[in-house]
Amino acid sequence: MKHKHKEMVLLSSALGMAVCLFISALMMGERLPPSVSGLCFGAAGILGGVAGSRLIMACVERSWTPEERKEIERGERDERNVTIREKAAYSSWYWSLYLLWGLWLLTLITQGGMYVAFVSVAIVLHCIFYMVNVGRWSRRM
Repeated sequence: MKHKHKEMVLLSSALGMAVCLFISALMMGERLPPSVSGLCFGAAGILGGVAGSRLIMACVERSWTPEERKEIERGERDERNVTIREKAAYSSWYWSLYLLWGLWLLTLITQGGMYVAFVSVAIVLHCIFYMVNVGRWSRRM
C-alpha cells in the first residue's frame, strides 16, 4: 500500500508539472523561440498524458473486485490471447516499416539532407534485425 501511495504522489506531481509547464509556455507566448515553445508544449503533453492516463487507470483498478482481477490476469496469460497479441504486434511492426519507408521517401523528395542518411541507416538496420530474428526463430520452431 505504501508503494501505491508513493506512486500516486509521483504521478500527481508529474501531472502538476505538466500543467505548470503548459501554462508557463502559454504565458511566455512570443517571448519564447518557436522551437522552445514547441518543446515545452510537447513535453507537457507527453508528461500530462502519461501521468493522467496512469492516474485514471489506478482509480479504475481500485474499483475491481478480486474475482475481476483474477479473470483479467487469467486473460492476460491465456495462450490464445498471447498468440493474438504477438501476431498483432508483428503486423503493426510490419506496417510501421512501410511507414518508415514512406517517411524516408518523403524526406528524400523534399531533399532533407543529412536526415535522409540517418533514416536510411535506420531502415537498413531495421531490416537486418528483422531478417536475423526471422532466421533465429525459424530454427527454433
